[in-house]
Amino acid sequence: MKHCDNLENCPLFRKYKNCENKNYALTGFIRAYCKDDKYVDCVRRKLSKALGGPERIPANMMPSGLPVFGTFRDDWSAEVKALQVTLKP
Repeated sequence: MKHCDNLENCPLFRKYKNCENKNYALTGFIRAYCKDDKYVDCVRRKLSKALGGPERIPANMMPSGLPVFGTFRDDWSAEVKALQVTLKP
């Protein structure tokens, strides 16, 4: 089974790894997307490739392309929002 090479440096997991109320859900996403063959479906990963790097990907975007629960996509750039819709798994 292959895993995502970006897992250790992913801004999403670095930002929320110590948030108790979000950790359970993120652990599920890590198992489903990052440590399984489904990593190829990760919208964050696809956006990173399309935009030339991870620095333009919102930290609160989950691998599914949705915002982390309790957060919003209001501050995401129009470019990210448009691409995100086309890249959802």
